[in-house]
Amino acid sequence: MSATVRAALPADLDKLVSLLDAEFIFAKGRQISLARRYPSVYCPENAKNIFLVEEEGLILSALAAKIFDWNADGRGCRGVMIGAVYTQTKRRGEGLASQLLAMASEKFRQDKLEFAVLWTDQPGFYTRLGWIASDCGMLGKMDNDGRATTPSLAVGKIPLESLDINRIEAIRRRWSSAYIPRRSENYSQLPVPADTMNLLTWGEGIETAGYAIVGGRGETGILYEMAGHPDSFPPLWQSVSQAYRHILVNDCQGSASHRWLSRIDRLSWQAKPLALWLPLNIGMADLPHNYIPYFDRI
Repeated sequence: MSATVRAALPADLDKLVSLLDAEFIFAKGRQISLARRYPSVYCPENAKNIFLVEEEGLILSALAAKIFDWNADGRGCRGVMIGAVYTQTKRRGEGLASQLLAMASEKFRQDKLEFAVLWTDQPGFYTRLGWIASDCGMLGKMDNDGRATTPSLAVGKIPLESLDINRIEAIRRRWSSAYIPRRSENYSQLPVPADTMNLLTWGEGIETAGYAIVGGRGETGILYEMAGHPDSFPPLWQSVSQAYRHILVNDCQGSASHRWLSRIDRLSWQAKPLALWLPLNIGMADLPHNYIPYFDRI
């Protein structure tokens, strides 16, 4: 029987997530299923944007995709992000993932999406298929000398599921030149490697407030995003840095938060250019701000 390349059905999700968890979560010493980490991806409503290769009832290869809006420099466009590209170990080298990427790309091109984006530390496979590397991502690292201490009480700490989404989105619109509009389900994400997620806030009005999205894994804190009035950065950073022994920061070169954080001597930086782009109904030169925040990725 020949293999079938098709879009997933809701009935495929349990079996598919089990395979992807074994590959991308448990094999790397992590916990918490992808279905919990990315609930708006691995759900019945998004099954049509998940593609797989099936043979005799077995899933040989798969990829997940999520459509999103992107606002940058006063203009809006629609893109699709791709993640969890998977092929069974013994079936690699047969071109199965290439077939899936071609099928997905053609579908999204017909759907009038303007570009696709994915993230990988092994770009060679994708560049051979026409994907273009472009990313200004930065990873910051800092180790505290002593144990974590109680963070500043001037900063509020809110579980993401309890936040005032309208207020945070208003701050993002005011202070970000490029962003993906988020709904409540987007704030329920739990990106790798975090096991917990919280929002830190400082200030009251939109013009003076700021926030930070912070994940936690043991003694490590992951600053996924810090935005708002620059006066909010010192108390937000103090709260993050005092709460954990080890700090990771995801940011992009030249952002307001990166410029401010770059003044901290103990915080070391390295380029993290993981993004690959595929123009669908737009030219690469027309893609504004080639950086998607880590918190928004799949």
